[in-house]
Amino acid sequence: MFRYLLVGLQFLISISLIICATFVGLQRKYMLSHDMGFDREELITANVNRTVAKSAEALSSKLREDPQIKDITWADGDLVQPSRMGWGRLYKGEQVSFQCYPVAWNFLQFMGIPVVEGRDFTQSDEQSENGVFIFNETAKNKFGFTLNEKMPGHMDEGDAEVVGFCRDFNFTSLKNDVSPLALYIFGKHPWRPLSTLLVRTEKNADIPAIMKKIATTVSEIDPTVNPDDVDVQLFDKKLQGQYQTEANFSRLITLFTLLAIIISLMGVFGLVMFETEYRRKEIGVRRVNGATIGEILKMFNIEFARIVLVCFVIATPLSWLIVNRYLSGFAYRVPIHVWVFLLALLAVLAVTALVVTGRCYRAATENPSVTLKKE
Repeated sequence: MFRYLLVGLQFLISISLIICATFVGLQRKYMLSHDMGFDREELITANVNRTVAKSAEALSSKLREDPQIKDITWADGDLVQPSRMGWGRLYKGEQVSFQCYPVAWNFLQFMGIPVVEGRDFTQSDEQSENGVFIFNETAKNKFGFTLNEKMPGHMDEGDAEVVGFCRDFNFTSLKNDVSPLALYIFGKHPWRPLSTLLVRTEKNADIPAIMKKIATTVSEIDPTVNPDDVDVQLFDKKLQGQYQTEANFSRLITLFTLLAIIISLMGVFGLVMFETEYRRKEIGVRRVNGATIGEILKMFNIEFARIVLVCFVIATPLSWLIVNRYLSGFAYRVPIHVWVFLLALLAVLAVTALVVTGRCYRAATENPSVTLKKE
């Protein structure tokens, strides 16, 4: 009985880990493939120093000479990051807070983010005296902002105008819901130059060659910069960095799952060896009485399948609680699919059946007369 309990515990752990590991992997895949509300295709980003950022027009002009480059824009930092500049403003007698993301005038068009009310930025906005705002829908709905209102921007004197509202998009990891955001044009008196370059390439472009060109062009503008030191990356690769913790956790839990399965199979193998030796006489009698090899194998497989099923019944609610708690840490999460639980059950049943059948086959095919004579 103790041996069966031990194997059952191993099955319970294995099934639970398979379910949990599958959901961790599905959640990571979901986050990397989720529609974040902007165009991520053929997108390269590069962070440059202040010297290069001050020469943004010169850098952009040189890069546009490459026919493989479709468009270019600039922003103040990476598009997706844990946090950015937070602004607090007094609006209609109440304090409101939002994140602010300074961008170039063509940023929304470049990223495929539609303006749902009002107008998009124009190139002339970069010559405004006090800056220009476009808020996302969340900010509009939460604070009740309206078009053509004015509120303090980055200038000590004079207010910036609200010219439009854009569709919500994810600008932090999918652990967080969309919060109020202002896209902002500094105007003719910027605090600092925009230091993040975004490059959209043509489809089927030579991406490594374009990335190399960006790095060498940056070095040409600022000779103190080594091309190898320029931070040029594909946007999707940089996005993966936002979920490095999840990637590491996924690898770790997968490793533990494999170890648990191996230990379970070793336990099953040992128990089957013991059972076949202990029940050799029973097997011989059954064979003499007309039982086929298939019936003997079926008998042992059913016994172990029952253990697996009992463990699955216990593991299912336990795993659901663990998975639900894990997924609750994400604002955007994959549904808890029933098929994952069934897949874990079928996987353990299939592997167990292979081990049991392989080990029992030898005992079932022994000459029953020889077996009974030995007994």
